[in-house]
Amino acid sequence: MNTSSSSVCSLEEYINAAPDPQLSASESKLLVTLLSEEDQYQYNQLLNIVLPDDIQHLLHQISLLLHLSSSAIWMATILLKKLLIEEHSLDLLIILACVTLSSKYQDSSSQPIDYELLAHCCQIENIQHIHDAETDLLELFSYDITALTPDHFFTYLSNLDNDCKHLVGQVQSLLSQIISLPYETSKFIHTYPCSIVVLSLICMNTTHTFAIEHIKSFLAHKKDSSYYLNQLLHCTAQFHTVLSS
Repeated sequence: MNTSSSSVCSLEEYINAAPDPQLSASESKLLVTLLSEEDQYQYNQLLNIVLPDDIQHLLHQISLLLHLSSSAIWMATILLKKLLIEEHSLDLLIILACVTLSSKYQDSSSQPIDYELLAHCCQIENIQHIHDAETDLLELFSYDITALTPDHFFTYLSNLDNDCKHLVGQVQSLLSQIISLPYETSKFIHTYPCSIVVLSLICMNTTHTFAIEHIKSFLAHKKDSSYYLNQLLHCTAQFHTVLSS
């Protein structure tokens, strides 16, 4: 998708905020809050839902078309799973609305949505149909479309110190590459909690000591640390398989 030169200039003028250690300090309880959300029944119910192959394929194609971030794709997947749990039909417009709303929510400052391109490729006669579906979807969710994504944990880790911030940048890029792979290869990611995905990638891209330190800090706040550790090992093994193939 083409971006105007004026938009590029305005993006370049953004000031990159320095890491804020207070966001990741033990007193902030941020990590505890994020990890406790993963222990909720509703969250684990979503992990057990698998989107139909045709919907996963369509979501993957749209993400490539619009150059969506990994967090936007993650959020769209969660919204679609929520609709399945509530037994709502997933027609094309609803799927597109999940994607566009997720992109607005996650990528609003960096990636404007090309509605014309999206409508053309999906054979939608009028982009207003997509906007109407967005409104319907917001009303259906009572305007609460928040979703826990790996970026929440990336933000936590990047605020620990500059070394973590550099590592997180590398890992985020790797996650984006993996999610952009054919959905048959990458769909396993959405069966794991966000923190497991983040920790797995951290373990694969840093020293053993550094990884163990963060694994311990995460395990300390989980209800079932043994099960969590097993998930981490399985997820890491699957990442290794994907990246070595």
